[in-house]
Amino acid sequence: MSFTMKHLLFPVGKPCRLTVQCKFPLKVDPNESYSVQLLPFSGLRPYGLRGCEHKPTAADEAFFAEAHPLTVAGEELVLELTFPQEDRYICRISVGEKVAETLEIYALEDDLFGKNAYKGDNHMHTRFSDGKDSPEYMAAAACTNGYDYCVITDHKVFEPSLIAKEFFEKTGVDFLVIPGEEVHSPDNPVHLINMGGKESVNDWWRYHEEEYRAAVEEEMETITEPMTAKDRYAAAASQVMFDRIRSVDGVSIFCHPNWIEGVVFHQHEDITDYLFQHKRFDALELIAGGAYEIGTQMQLAYYQDLNKMPVLGNSDSHGCFGGGLEPGNYTIVFADSLEEEAIKNAIRQGCCVACDANKFYGDYRLVKYAYFLQKNYFPKHRSQRSQVGAWMLRMASSGGTVNAAVDEKRKAVRPSERFATLRYTEE
Repeated sequence: MSFTMKHLLFPVGKPCRLTVQCKFPLKVDPNESYSVQLLPFSGLRPYGLRGCEHKPTAADEAFFAEAHPLTVAGEELVLELTFPQEDRYICRISVGEKVAETLEIYALEDDLFGKNAYKGDNHMHTRFSDGKDSPEYMAAAACTNGYDYCVITDHKVFEPSLIAKEFFEKTGVDFLVIPGEEVHSPDNPVHLINMGGKESVNDWWRYHEEEYRAAVEEEMETITEPMTAKDRYAAAASQVMFDRIRSVDGVSIFCHPNWIEGVVFHQHEDITDYLFQHKRFDALELIAGGAYEIGTQMQLAYYQDLNKMPVLGNSDSHGCFGGGLEPGNYTIVFADSLEEEAIKNAIRQGCCVACDANKFYGDYRLVKYAYFLQKNYFPKHRSQRSQVGAWMLRMASSGGTVNAAVDEKRKAVRPSERFATLRYTEE
């Protein structure tokens, strides 16, 4: 590649400067002519963008139909323009009459322009339940995978997530561990996650079972749909636990509802139908662990029939292999910052995409943007994250012991701060 873009992300409807830079050792030749043509990935859309503040005009149509000269400004090439719609734009850069480079940029409406993109895994197990590795090692493996955050969610126990969180907070490493647990209340086959709660909800039913059962009985009285007694109890218990998770400021996640255990669904479909129709959870685990592939496909088909809701991709990993996670499903979250409350709020608001390798699911607008980032941002981001993850793995193996020089070098690597540099700012 001969050229790069100074910025990849631009605001819609505001005057901007597109800046093209030559890659070293190439330099701008003031005697050469340079031009660029921008092609909206979706075509200009005066109809499709109904309801948006900005709509393409006839002048926009003329502008984006032809190439425009790039002005030489020192060692850079610039073009003044205003993006008429949110979209991915293909930039064909020509030297003279020959196309020399094709690059991509993205223009965003204000609500998304100010958000940062973070990768994370919201469902992981350690040796404190049925996993193989320590909480610290699982978090380090998540970072090595290119993730910015993870949620440790051992079965019925909250403390392992706190171990990992406190361990890495002390090191100052650029990675977020969010507390969590997988919730299994009595006589309820439904799996739930308490993500980022201020305390354990497993401890509530464990130490206050009489109160828990009374709440379930009260909830059962509100269910008028025809269900078996066991299914009615499970549906009521799930609703009670969803409410309990919210009461401790957690994000309530409905896990792998179509998980096949043995030869049948681990929970009856009547329960799933009821919980979706009387939704009190915050997010759906749309893509679960690799062992649940058939279940995942069933969940995708089920989801397509529903109204939009926040969806997550999670590994449900129980161990690391060569420092990586199995199977590697993840979530892309569009949030204000890499902080626990910001990530939780973004998920509650549905600013997230469920990811399975190269397949993304969720809100169409967010999926479209996520594919752009997958190509143009996340590969380099993963390389930086792998460096931080390697340090974290060594710390997890050594109990946090590193020499001072390595410690300072580690703290200086801040992959989470790089995203802001993609964003256009007035110079």
